[in-house]
Amino acid sequence: MPATASQTHEGEAEKVSTDVPPDPDPNLMQAMKSMTDNIVAVIDTKISTVLEAIDNQSSKIQSIVQQVQEAENRIDVTETTCTANKTKIQHLEKRVQDLTDQVDDLENRGRRCNVRIISLPEDKEGSNPVRFFEKWIPDYLQLDTKAGTLKLERAHRSLAPKPAQGGQPRPVIVRFHNFQDKRRVMTAATKLFTLNSKQTSSSRDADSPKISFFNDYSAAVVQKRRAFNEVKSRLRELQMEYALLYPATLSVKVGRARKKFVSPEEVISFLDSRQVPE
Repeated sequence: MPATASQTHEGEAEKVSTDVPPDPDPNLMQAMKSMTDNIVAVIDTKISTVLEAIDNQSSKIQSIVQQVQEAENRIDVTETTCTANKTKIQHLEKRVQDLTDQVDDLENRGRRCNVRIISLPEDKEGSNPVRFFEKWIPDYLQLDTKAGTLKLERAHRSLAPKPAQGGQPRPVIVRFHNFQDKRRVMTAATKLFTLNSKQTSSSRDADSPKISFFNDYSAAVVQKRRAFNEVKSRLRELQMEYALLYPATLSVKVGRARKKFVSPEEVISFLDSRQVPE
């Protein structure tokens, strides 16, 4: 048995020794090495190209990031500046509005002694309008005055172009020397208007011009007061007593009380609410 085992091991050794591969062919190894080097070179080239592209993109991304950061900084500065400017603009707007109101108030104070006469035929005042109106106003309004005249400082037509024949006459602006005289004239004009309104058309002279007397206001106040024209017509239709107070506040008599409105919309809303059935 031991001899047989020894022989078996020797046979396996011989078999193992005969299975060892021969040495590789040097040419084959060289070819494989060359092929490997070529593949590595190609891969290196491709990788280098990719890495270069990545570096370029990375540089561009960094540049974009920097530009975005700079833009954000500029936006922050701009927003801060805009906020500060908005506050300044609001302050300046309020200041301008205050100054505008002050100028308008001063202008209207300067017109306190003025009266605007509407619908007086053109050229009726002749070449000396001051002398004409000093005598004509008390005569037309049947106003008692000393010596039958009023003392005026100025009298002239508005600066609009002279109308064509038959056109609407330009308003006349008259400035009184005494404010009390101006008040008396306006009171007499209101009484005359009320009297003419109560007269029938047959008792009035149809050919006589319907001359009206108004306070002289600035353009801004005139525009505000003109906005109430439509609601005033509606109030007249409803036979409701009203008064347009300076500068532009409408006072409406409701029962024994009076309600004041600063805009036409308020008046319309009030009238519509009164007409809603209960």
